Amino acid sequence: MKEEVIKFFNEISNFPRSSGNEEKVANYLVEFAKKRNLEVYKDKFNNVLIKKGSTLNCEPIILHSHTDMVCVKEKDYDIDFLVDPIKTVIEGDYLSAYKTSLGADNGLGVAIILSLLDEDNNYNIEALFTTDEEVTMTGALNFDYSLLKGDKLISLDGMSDEELINGCASICDMKIKFNKPFIKTNQKGYLLTVNGLKGGHSGAEISQNIGNSNNILVDILSQLNSLKLSNIEGGNQFNFITNYTSATFVSDDFINKIENIKNKLQNQYNQVKITYKEVEIKEVLSEEFSKKFIDLLTKIKTGVIKGDGKNIVLSQNLAQVSFNKNTIKISQRGHDENEENLNIKKLQELADLNGFDFEIFDKQPGFSALKNSLLTKKLCENYNSLFNKKLKVVNKHISLEACIFKQKMPHCDIAIVSPKILDVHSTKERVYIPSIETTCSLLQCFLKNK
Repeated sequence: MKEEVIKFFNEISNFPRSSGNEEKVANYLVEFAKKRNLEVYKDKFNNVLIKKGSTLNCEPIILHSHTDMVCVKEKDYDIDFLVDPIKTVIEGDYLSAYKTSLGADNGLGVAIILSLLDEDNNYNIEALFTTDEEVTMTGALNFDYSLLKGDKLISLDGMSDEELINGCASICDMKIKFNKPFIKTNQKGYLLTVNGLKGGHSGAEISQNIGNSNNILVDILSQLNSLKLSNIEGGNQFNFITNYTSATFVSDDFINKIENIKNKLQNQYNQVKITYKEVEIKEVLSEEFSKKFIDLLTKIKTGVIKGDGKNIVLSQNLAQVSFNKNTIKISQRGHDENEENLNIKKLQELADLNGFDFEIFDKQPGFSALKNSLLTKKLCENYNSLFNKKLKVVNKHISLEACIFKQKMPHCDIAIVSPKILDVHSTKERVYIPSIETTCSLLQCFLKNK
């Protein structure tokens, strides 16, 4: 079945589908359904629901995936994510993309569901495809849930074929907005660039010390005297641990200090590349403002903020620093409401202290599965019978639409399964192809024997 899944995945990869840009892929799903005489609905948010009925007297199972993806690219690759397709590549047992993120999160789930709908089977499926999951979950928040008849929902929005997710973290995306009182000048300065890091998912990889280029660059600048900033640009997506940041600035002691700082950081982060060159600077911020700005950024760490043994309680990602947009973006994930609110308050106070504006851009609660979930139990039994090993049941430090589904359908039994997807939200994103067959076999077994 994996060949069919890859075929459908390649087809949807032809449609640009960054968050908020899902109309073309939604239209493709509608045409897919119409060609097979399946019942289909599409709303103004480009959510799509496809229903495949059964002659058997059984309740429908809701299968879910989101159609949007996180779009990141290598710095030297020219692509317009609003127009151009993703170029997929197969090397050995792995499916990846050429110099961009792959969009297997969650396009692979879409492709698996399409393969199940396309099969000559007698499954009773309600296939729900939502939009804008990677940003504000607008699709899930605005879908008409009265269209669904099933009370069991399997989402394909996971990352491992050996795990079943039955809980996830809350998320809070925040912005700090600032103004820049530039002073005109005409002097020599420096362009400093931090890159070479792999980047990654701000939930799944937040504890792995992969390095955030924003924090590394700020660390360098914090060690300089007589610093006058001209520009900083790094990152874009809330949920991406950024891997490329640059700054232009004036400093009296940069050349004297940089090689020593550079060597220490390259020992700490094996892949990091730190380069610099002399440039002409036309405008700067005052030394006082520059110090205040860098001091603020040094207080916004990326990584685990609070842990409980092996578990993450609270994490944070310095997602973007942009002089062009006058914006600092911060993403927080948590499993403890009190700790989450304390950290939000701390960031609010930090912004207020510096005279900057603070805004919560998006906030969603976490999700916990039903106690004694029959859906989880059945999927685990099916997995064990198929592969003679246990399916690990986990609460993950990622944020999923399951939190919305739980609000909208409190009595719905929810579980998340998936093929193995590595380095999600980065240009190294790839799928272990044999795991596609594992997930398909599990779903087929469940749908036949539910």
